[in-house]
Amino acid sequence: MLRFRHRKGYGVHSPFAFNLITGVFFEKAPYYDYEYLRGIVCKARKKSPALWKRYIESFRIYELLFRLVNDSKPHTILEIGTSAGVSSLYLSCSRKKARFITLDEKSPANDLAIRLFSYNSNKIDYRTGDVSALLPEAISELNTLDFLLLHPGEYSLSAIQTMFEQCMNKSNPCSVFVIQDIYSSSEIKNWWKKLVADERLGITFDLYDMGIIYFDKKKIKQHYIVNF
Repeated sequence: MLRFRHRKGYGVHSPFAFNLITGVFFEKAPYYDYEYLRGIVCKARKKSPALWKRYIESFRIYELLFRLVNDSKPHTILEIGTSAGVSSLYLSCSRKKARFITLDEKSPANDLAIRLFSYNSNKIDYRTGDVSALLPEAISELNTLDFLLLHPGEYSLSAIQTMFEQCMNKSNPCSVFVIQDIYSSSEIKNWWKKLVADERLGITFDLYDMGIIYFDKKKIKQHYIVNF
């Protein structure tokens, strides 16, 4: 209820922010891939449905990620924290020609992701192991990092901060970084507040389920709370 007044661009004067909120965050157009993607997920989760229920999120979130990538048109995408692979699927299908790498720790969700990816023809570079060790090599393979999706997961705050800084070193003015679950703990919440105030970053958005960071310094730095 405290966020209710921050709806659909009400009170937002920046043309960039208003267009993003109304034309991307709350876009209702039925993208042609939505039905196809839901079909793949439903097919994959028929096996081990109980395990799938533990890892899957709302399709509303996955479709927003799809639209964010479709809007920013990145050439490179990096995901830290693959989980069951649904967000990976949506990211890869939204920008089929992009170089896409997804990293995750060893977990039961690895098998779910592999099964899901087997139904999809788009190439997904899926790497598992010690993410802190895998990340530097993955970043070194990218000239720049255009789009980042970071799931804090079970990582320590120091590990998350280190990974974020490594990714920032490859950012550019067109980069978009998305951090999920920014209210998952008091530590993450406080870190997010520091990022919002960080002068190295540009416009930021708080959608509660995720924080979105833009790096274009030509636009006036401002923070927006959106009741998504």
